[in-house]
Amino acid sequence: MHFELTRLSSRGLIVIPEVTRKVIGLRTGTKFAIFTDGKNILLQPLATPDVKGFKKIIAEAEKTKARAQTKAKEGAK
Repeated sequence: MHFELTRLSSRGLIVIPEVTRKVIGLRTGTKFAIFTDGKNILLQPLATPDVKGFKKIIAEAEKTKARAQTKAKEGAK
């Protein structure tokens, strides 16, 4: 387990120390979900969506659509 101290600014900003950012692999622009039980705070980094995977799904959907259109045209003859 890793431990460091930080503080809250007057604008409500918290600096995550560099060592902690490196340990977790955080980069500029990382988004977080924030959870609280009224006493504790948990920051959970959100994973960046897999764009390659999304593009693959879209390509497969387009192929399926094209096959369905071809079958529909053949059935109409």
